[in-house]
Amino acid sequence: MSESQKEGERTSEMSLLLIRAASGDAAAFEQIVVRHERRVLTLSWRLLGAMEDAQDAAQEVFLRTFKYLHRFDVQKPFEPWLVRMTVNVCRDLGKARQQRTAIIIEAGGEYDRAEQQDPNNDPHAELHAEQQRQMLYRALDELPEKERTAFVLRDIEGMTTAETAEALGSSEATVRSQISSARLKIRKLVERMKGGRR
Repeated sequence: MSESQKEGERTSEMSLLLIRAASGDAAAFEQIVVRHERRVLTLSWRLLGAMEDAQDAAQEVFLRTFKYLHRFDVQKPFEPWLVRMTVNVCRDLGKARQQRTAIIIEAGGEYDRAEQQDPNNDPHAELHAEQQRQMLYRALDELPEKERTAFVLRDIEGMTTAETAEALGSSEATVRSQISSARLKIRKLVERMKGGRR
């Protein structure tokens, strides 16, 4: 069986689960949650910066998913709709708590190379890596919400520009502009912090 046939099979299996869940089948909805909860939790964590907030957001995402599933067109891919729902829930949660927390990036991210240094080789490396991370988190926290969200989806989650635009209900040109602006601001903020002017 070719990759496209396997993908088609997975898509039709997902469509059947969605149809069953929309008609009130709790077991089908549970399977949808199991398949997507890690993705939703990771994205929420990256957008909100705290695991406790991310868990609250993920719970709300699946409550809303269950509530609005009957509106979803099963002929369309499910994941972009779920990502958009997650972004909206995180945005609502952030506004409700009126706090903008740092985004936590896992080791290995494009902007987190500092974590890959071996502190055993240099007693100062661990401290230096932590200082680098803190500067990055503060810079990310200062980005406007739309730029930060576009940056997280595109540069950290690894989505394409088209997927990011779809998830945000925006145009690709707008997303490209937001990401370009975010990268520039992060670079300037980090340079300013390194210069000791913060």
